[in-house]
This record gives sequence, C-alpha cells and structure tokens, in this order.
Amino acid sequence: TGLSTLAAEGINVWGEKGVISIEIPGSASGHTAHIYSVSGMLARTLSLQGTEGQVAVPAGIYIVKIGNAIEKVVVR
Repeated sequence: TGLSTLAAEGINVWGEKGVISIEIPGSASGHTAHIYSVSGMLARTLSLQGTEGQVAVPAGIYIVKIGNAIEKVVVR
C-alpha cells in the first residue's frame, strides 16, 4: 500500500540533457507518468505507449511517479 521505487517495478528512468527518458516493461504500457518539480508542482504528464517514452523538461531535479512508484531524476 506504500510507494515503491520505479526500479523495483522494473521501470528505468534517467535524465539526459533536457529530457527525461522512461523505459518500461510491456505490463506498464498504457500508464501515465506524472513529472513533478521538487517543489511539488506538476511539471508534465506523459502517456506511456509501447516500451519507451521521453519528455522534454528544463534542467533540474524531478520526481517521476507512475502508479504508486516514484523515482528522483536529475536533468542537466
């Protein structure tokens, strides 16, 4: 009933230059990724289709939430 990490759910999330990349197993397809700033504001949402997704964001630290799993990501 608590939150788990995305890595524990088999979901890979990483920051690249100006982009958050998400790689998901087939079972996560169809979910939505919610991208939050560290201040708690919703920065972006991304509907996950297939096994990969990317969303452009400014440099910073973000929290990515998919279902009940979260992960912190740094984007340079």
